[in-house]
Amino acid sequence: MDASAQSQLGRILAARVEGDVQKVLKDGTSVALQNGNELLESDTVKTGKSSSVVLVFENGSSVKLGTESSLAIDEFKIDPLGEAVDLSKLKAEPTVSKTSLNLAYGEMVGDVKKLNIDKGSSFNIRTPVGGTLFRIVFRPTADGKAFFTVSTADGRVVMEGVTAQEIPIETGKEVVVTVEIPAAPTTPTAPGETPAPTPPAPAPVVVTQDIPPATTTVIVEASTSISQALTTTTFTPAPTTPAPTETPPAEEKKEDKKEETPPETPAPPTEPTPPTTPTTPTEPPPPATPPPPTPPPPVTPPAPQLTPGAGG
Repeated sequence: MDASAQSQLGRILAARVEGDVQKVLKDGTSVALQNGNELLESDTVKTGKSSSVVLVFENGSSVKLGTESSLAIDEFKIDPLGEAVDLSKLKAEPTVSKTSLNLAYGEMVGDVKKLNIDKGSSFNIRTPVGGTLFRIVFRPTADGKAFFTVSTADGRVVMEGVTAQEIPIETGKEVVVTVEIPAAPTTPTAPGETPAPTPPAPAPVVVTQDIPPATTTVIVEASTSISQALTTTTFTPAPTTPAPTETPPAEEKKEDKKEETPPETPAPPTEPTPPTTPTTPTEPPPPATPPPPTPPPPVTPPAPQLTPGAGG
């Protein structure tokens, strides 16, 4: 994949959080950082006194931010991972990435995996870093001086931007740069007057020396913390949402068009019929009187018969 495919925000996980560690969002909101919390570009990490955190990047690189430090994640983009990776076994980054960090102040130890530079990868912390274990310390002081120390325990670092030429830092060496920051003019300027130009800053003082034992101890301890963090951190491929495909409109069925008849005009509503007065129910007729019984016909007794008597 080429650099033009770096359209996905890379993920960064916090590990081995100790003490007061804050994540500052772009809008200035501050949130306490805990193990496993995720960070993205535009976030800033700040550590309090006696506090530290390891930041594990999705490309396998990692940094340990020391006490009283501030690190801004200006940019971190990465090509999507094809599969889950075991960060503790990585020797080179699994894909193409672009990282830009800004150490405002404090101390940081980093472990950067071998980058796919030929494909467009980069990892910048004030100065380009090319696959090495390094230590950066930047401590501004109140008297206008800033001490910038870069140490490399494994690999080679090239320091840019401090002097007109690159400063190579070989393995086992460190470069201490003292930069004097000119103070802003304190005399107020009268209206209409042109302020006096700020005097140029003196040339930085650059000293290359062997890494002192104290610095070596710091690097070794930080490297151990980073290794432990890598064994417990895993990134799985982020789910990708396929782009919605446009569904072609369904073809209309060709049907014989029938002439549409206009709807009939509804008849005007009829006036309601007034309720009828209920009629009084008629009484049923009385039952019919049965006819009187017919008397039996009279019985006529027979006429008496006279029998003649003997003396007759």
